[in-house]
Amino acid sequence: MESSQTKSLSSSSSSVFEIEVRATFIIVERNPVAGGEPFVEAGRIISQVIHEFPFDDLINDGNGAVSDMLDSMRFPVEPSMVEEIAATAVRLATDARDRDGKVLRMEVAVEAVVDDVPDFGSDDKDDSDGEGVTMTAEEVAENVGKTVVDAAGKECPICLEELVVGGEAVCVPCSHSFHELCIVTWLKKKKRCPCCRFDMSKVKSKV
Repeated sequence: MESSQTKSLSSSSSSVFEIEVRATFIIVERNPVAGGEPFVEAGRIISQVIHEFPFDDLINDGNGAVSDMLDSMRFPVEPSMVEEIAATAVRLATDARDRDGKVLRMEVAVEAVVDDVPDFGSDDKDDSDGEGVTMTAEEVAENVGKTVVDAAGKECPICLEELVVGGEAVCVPCSHSFHELCIVTWLKKKKRCPCCRFDMSKVKSKV
């Protein structure tokens, strides 16, 4: 996820809570130009959908409702994003219910880096974690790029140790950075980014 923001709007046409999601999918591909950024933006797809929830359903299980909502839009689900949206939605829904509100609409804008255009037309998704899908050292090298750590406090998501400022790290197309040994070892066992489940095998097939 790159960013998210919320805004509430009032209405009186029904007795539901509405969440209008504007999801921007930023499609990236490997940069063929040597010496430049390892990955470049290839295009953007915007999906805008209004989801309706009964007040009590949202209040009783906000995280579950938001997670299902994003998943239905083929948007990469991250716990921090779900919690942020759900907390705001539950607060607004509770206030509206207590005031006998008929409807409340909340607007959410989110962005995610993806490797391909999401399949919006099918409910059959590959939920595999990539177990058993291996990548050779050469294939791993083709799908990662080198970057210089430019700020303190960044950690490798795999070993949770700090990435040294000024040192070299490895980044994948979804913009997450790791120690080289950590991500190389990971990608030899699984095909997805450990942070956001970005499917590295799809990038591999395009190289």
